[in-house]
Amino acid sequence: MAFDGFADPKLTQGAEAPVAADQRLAALHRQAGVLVHDFNNLLTVILNASEALAGETAEGSAARELAGVSQAAAEQGAVLVRRLMDISEGRETGPVDCAEAVSATARRARLAAPRNVTVEVRLTDAPLLSAIDRSDLESALLNLCVNASHAMPSGGTIMLTAQRWILAETEAAALALSPGRYIVVSVADTGLGMSPEVLAHATDPFFTTRRGRGGTGLGLAAVRDVAEAAGGRFVLTSREGRGTTGRLYLPCA
Repeated sequence: MAFDGFADPKLTQGAEAPVAADQRLAALHRQAGVLVHDFNNLLTVILNASEALAGETAEGSAARELAGVSQAAAEQGAVLVRRLMDISEGRETGPVDCAEAVSATARRARLAAPRNVTVEVRLTDAPLLSAIDRSDLESALLNLCVNASHAMPSGGTIMLTAQRWILAETEAAALALSPGRYIVVSVADTGLGMSPEVLAHATDPFFTTRRGRGGTGLGLAAVRDVAEAAGGRFVLTSREGRGTTGRLYLPCA
């Protein structure tokens, strides 16, 4: 059949449909990018205001503590915004330095912790690279720090650590992981600890001992999900009167 120079309208419409869809998707990406940048600007205002308020209130006052909580929340929001920027701009995220994530979380935890709680950091090596989303890791660690604070009504110490770890076959089998090199990130407290009965259900969704006092029962379940999504495991150990330790075993990148 000879080509007559005219395209079939039905074929033309079919070819244009994917192009139109791509254009709409590109427009949505641009709009999302603008919104993310605008939200980041708002978070900057909140951070600056919180820092200014903290500087004008008395050390140890309730107002100073609330300003610290606001600042910690805004800083965590900024981490999430950076992740959204990466997604909206199509940037791939590489391995995360767990040591940096621990240090950043400790800074936020110090701002949010009650006055009678001390937050310390112990890092044996750096960098400690793992293929995990940084915002997810920092959110998980901050969750553990918040739980630790609640477990120390009379005060105490929260210790955040990160180190390389070699899982031998026996230990790996107990964790349902493959033997090999891992990063272990932990949050330990000197608080009240848990009974064996509570510990057995602590990571179950919606299980909480703080019902009616702000507890949702989702914090530890979320930490477990973050570790498992990265190909690792979350292990919680505790003894009544001896504190609690949460460990994330994350594959090395």
